[in-house]
Amino acid sequence: MFTKLISLSALAALVAIASADNGQTYWIFGGSKLIAQTRLDSIVNPNMIGTHVHAIVGSSGFSNNYDPDELVQSNCTTIPVQPDKSNYWAPQLYHQDQQTGELTPIPTTFNIYYLVRNGPKNEKVQAFPKGLRMLAGDTTRRTYNASSFADQAVSFVCLDYNNNHANDPAWAERPNFFEHNCPDGMRAQVFFPSCWDGVNLDSPDHKSHMSYPVQAYNTGDCPDSHPVHLVSLFYEMFVSVDQFDYWGNGTWVFSNGDTTGYGHHGDFQNGWDVDLLQEAIDTCTSAAGNVMNCPPLAAVFDQAAADACVLEGDIVDEDIGLDAPIDRLPGCNPIYGSGQQLSCADDVTPQLVPAQHPLPDGWTELGCIAEGTNGRALPALSMKDPNMTRAMCASYCGSNGYKLAGVEFSDECYCDNSVKNGASMTFLTWSECSNHCAGNNYEICGGAAKLSLMSTANPGASSPAPPSSASSVSSTATHSVSSANTVSSGLASSTVPTSTVVRTSAAATQSVHSVAPTSSVPVASATAVATSSSAVLAAPPKASIPVGWQAAGCVSDNSARALTGYSFANDEMTIASCVSTCSSKGFTMAGVEFSRECYCGNKIENQAGEPLPSVSCNMACAADPSSICGGNWALNLFKQTTVAIANPSPAPSSASSAAQPSASASVPSNSTNVSGLPAGWTAIGCAEDVPSRTLNIDAFTSEQMTINGCISHCASLGHTMAGLEYARECYCGSKYVNGGGAPLPDSQCNMVCTGDSSKICGGPMALSVFKNTGAAASKRGHKARHFGRAAHAHSNMF
Repeated sequence: MFTKLISLSALAALVAIASADNGQTYWIFGGSKLIAQTRLDSIVNPNMIGTHVHAIVGSSGFSNNYDPDELVQSNCTTIPVQPDKSNYWAPQLYHQDQQTGELTPIPTTFNIYYLVRNGPKNEKVQAFPKGLRMLAGDTTRRTYNASSFADQAVSFVCLDYNNNHANDPAWAERPNFFEHNCPDGMRAQVFFPSCWDGVNLDSPDHKSHMSYPVQAYNTGDCPDSHPVHLVSLFYEMFVSVDQFDYWGNGTWVFSNGDTTGYGHHGDFQNGWDVDLLQEAIDTCTSAAGNVMNCPPLAAVFDQAAADACVLEGDIVDEDIGLDAPIDRLPGCNPIYGSGQQLSCADDVTPQLVPAQHPLPDGWTELGCIAEGTNGRALPALSMKDPNMTRAMCASYCGSNGYKLAGVEFSDECYCDNSVKNGASMTFLTWSECSNHCAGNNYEICGGAAKLSLMSTANPGASSPAPPSSASSVSSTATHSVSSANTVSSGLASSTVPTSTVVRTSAAATQSVHSVAPTSSVPVASATAVATSSSAVLAAPPKASIPVGWQAAGCVSDNSARALTGYSFANDEMTIASCVSTCSSKGFTMAGVEFSRECYCGNKIENQAGEPLPSVSCNMACAADPSSICGGNWALNLFKQTTVAIANPSPAPSSASSAAQPSASASVPSNSTNVSGLPAGWTAIGCAEDVPSRTLNIDAFTSEQMTINGCISHCASLGHTMAGLEYARECYCGSKYVNGGGAPLPDSQCNMVCTGDSSKICGGPMALSVFKNTGAAASKRGHKARHFGRAAHAHSNMF
C-alpha cells in the first residue's frame, strides 16, 4: 500500500531467465490472516497431534486429516478468493526473553503469491491437481548448502522503510536469521517446487513427487523425471519482530526449536476449484500482483468473508502463549544451541477440543441481523465482558429468563424475548458479522451495529465448560468503562471486583454503533451483577487521543499520499499508536487509513485532504474495533492543536434517524429525479436485491446514511454503481450480478435514509440505485494490505 520504494538486494541465487510472463502474470493474496495457531499438521502428522505449533492460513475446514473433497466444502477461507479452500502453513515464530527465557508468539500474517513462470521452453503451466500436498524446506536443517535449490528456496528479508541499506551485507536477503532487529518487521520466505511427477499426489517425505526446475529454484524448465509444470507458489510469512527487543542469537525461535532460521519450512494442501485456478493461470496475463486485475478471481473476491472466517473444527488443548508467555515450546522441542535438556517422558499428549465453545443445551445460532433503527434490537438486558463468547452471552440471557441473545462488537451481550425498535429477523449475509469474540478469537461476536443472534425455547440452560486450557485461544484487550455507568454489586470492592449490568425498559432509547463511534449514554436503570468481569454496556468509547492533539475530520487520500513524512502499518494499529508515533518523530499531523495504516507529515500534500462525508471513514482500527481508522483512500486526520490549518468538515447531512415507515406511510418521492447528486451520477430507480447481493463488491452500513455518502464511498473505490437499501445499507459495484437488478415499483423502495429523512434509501431487498455515467474514479487495488515492502518493489524479490 505504501508508495515509498524500498531498496533491497536481489536474491543471491536468482538466475536471469527471461520468462514468457514478463513479470506480469502473478497475483498476491496479501495480508492473509491466520485461520488457526495450533500444533496440527495434516501432511506430516495426519490424524494425530503435530510435533510443533504452526501458523495456518486458509480454509476453515483445516484439521489433522486432509480430505480434498471435504476441504473444498469448507464454510470459508481467510483467502479473499473464496473458491481457494487450500491451507498454507509454516512454523510459528516466537520471541525468547533474554532474562527469563519465556517465549511469546510473534504476530504473523501471510502474503501468498501465485506466479505463472513458463521457463525458456515456454512450457504450459498447469493448476495444482486435486489432492496435491507438498512440503518445502526441512524442519531439521541447521546448515546451508549454497548449491541446493531446496536450501536457496528458504530466505529472510529484514524490513526498514526509512533507511537505505543497499550494498550492506548485514541487511542483504539471506538464508538464515539476521544478527540485528528489523525496524519494520521480517519476512520469512519459502518458494515451493513447481515441477510434478504427474502421478503421485504425495510421497513418503512429502517432497519426492515434486522437483524444482532445472535452471533455478524459482524459474526454469521442468526435468524429465517431473515433467508437469505447475503454477509457482511462494509464501512471505510476515512476522512483527519489531514489536520485541533483539538481544542476539536465540532472540527468535521457531516452534520447532530452531534459532538459526535454516529450519524454516512451508506446507501446502490443495483446496482450489481447479478449473478456476486453471482459468486464472491461462487468462490473467497482466495481473501484475493485483487480484482485481484477474477477472475470474475478481469475480469471486470477498474480503468480508475472509475477515469473518473462523475455524470450524478442533484445536489442540494446550497453552501456546497467546495470552501470556510460556516457559517451553509446545511439543517438547528443545531450543537449538541453548543446551536445554527437556524431560518429555512424563508429558501427557493433549487432546483436541472445539475451537468454538459449544452453546448451552437448547440454544441455536440463528444468524446475523442488523441493530434496530431507533434503539437496541434486544433492549431488555445487556452486559459487556472482556472474555465474551457466544456461549457466555447465551448462558447469561438464559439464566435471566430471556429467549433471545445477541452478541455485538466483540464484547457486548444483549437479551430480550423479541427483536424491537425497528429491528427485524431478516438475516444479513453471514460475513456482515465479522468481529471476533473478545474471549475467543475463533468465534464471531457480531459486528458494528450487527448482532450474532441466538435463541432458545427453554431459558435457564447452563453453559457447557470451555476448553480446559484458557490460553488455547487469544483474548483481546479490555474496553474501558465510564465510572458514571458503573453499578455496584453490593459487595465490598476490596474483596470482589465490581460487576455491572444494565436492565432497561423496552421503551428506553438505546445508542447504536455507527461508523463514527459515539459517546456513552446514561444508564436508565440497573439490577444485580452478572460475572465478576462484566461491565455496563454503553456505546463504544471515543478513542483516546494524546494530549495536545485533536481530530480534524475525514479527508481524501490518493496514491501520492496526503502525508508523506513517515508511514507504517501493522495489525496493532490504534489512533493513539499512530498519533503518538507521528508526534515522537516530530510531525504535527497524523492520519489513519484502511484500518492498519498510519501516515505522518507537517502539511497536506499532493492535492489530497479534501473533506469527505464521515461515512467514507468507515473501517474499524485493526487493534481497536471500537474506533475508526479511515477507509479506502480516506484518512481520519489528527493534528496538534497549535497547528493553524483549516479543519476539514464532513459533507453536511441530517443527524436524524427515522424508524422504518410502513408501506402506506407518506414518504418522500422515489422518482429518478433525485436532486443534489454528485457530478456525473444519475438515479436509475428501484431495483431488486437478492440474498447473494446484486451489487457485491463493497458494502457498509451507517446510522447516518445518506445517498451522497453512499455514492461518495463507492466512487472513492472506483465503482460506477451505488445502491442503498433498508434505510442504512450501502452497496457498490459496476454491474448487476447474481440475477438481481430487476426493476421494481417505486413503492418497494419506501424507507427513508437514516441520515436524511427527506430522501429514500431503498427498502427490504430493494435498492435505490445510482450510476456514474461519467469517468470512473481511481480505484484502490485489493492487493496485499501490507506486503512488508513498498508497493511496486516486487522485481526479482521472489
